[in-house]
Amino acid sequence: MLSCKNLWKIYGPAKAHSIDPEAPLSENISSVEQRGGFVALAGIDLSVAKGEILVIMGLSGSGKSTLLRCLTRLVEPTAGELRFEGQDLCAVPQKSLQLLRRTHMSMVFQNFALLPHRTVVGNVELPLEIQGVRAAERRQKALDMIGLVGLSGKEDHYPHELSGGQQQRVGIARSLSTNPSLWLLDEPFSALDPLIREEMQDEILRLQKTLSKTA
Repeated sequence: MLSCKNLWKIYGPAKAHSIDPEAPLSENISSVEQRGGFVALAGIDLSVAKGEILVIMGLSGSGKSTLLRCLTRLVEPTAGELRFEGQDLCAVPQKSLQLLRRTHMSMVFQNFALLPHRTVVGNVELPLEIQGVRAAERRQKALDMIGLVGLSGKEDHYPHELSGGQQQRVGIARSLSTNPSLWLLDEPFSALDPLIREEMQDEILRLQKTLSKTA
């Protein structure tokens, strides 16, 4: 489904030619830093099969969010291989990449990222609206997702009228509305209190199993 090999992200003047694929990791990092670069990701290898869950753990600032964004090329990797469903993702043109993200990938953000002027159903159906799905069809799909995450009856509420846990459920419903094959979650519980966090972790596992998502 998704894999990367020797993936690097470097900020600053040091470019991909600073990396020697045959050299030890520490030597490459030193080489980049000597050229004034900052290493955000260094030689990352991972592979996720269809239907699997992969959890990336690390301290704050260790590069977890950067890695997720590099895996979808929201942030361009500096070097390395990146493949999605057999495609060389680094070689996909930008226009095709945008279509791929809209139809096959979705992300849940740690800050909810809801539009305050849209209702719950308006937020959930937004990705479908961007895809050009007809109004009646996207409304029904949005309502189905809202019911799936346990927010039936909240369709016409605005984000400020919801609790933090409910807002995150809206974000989850929105991310699933397009039926993506790859579901990315960027620290989706960090803004929630511990009790709600545990509840939402169980909810994510339930949805992943119910919908057979790769996450």
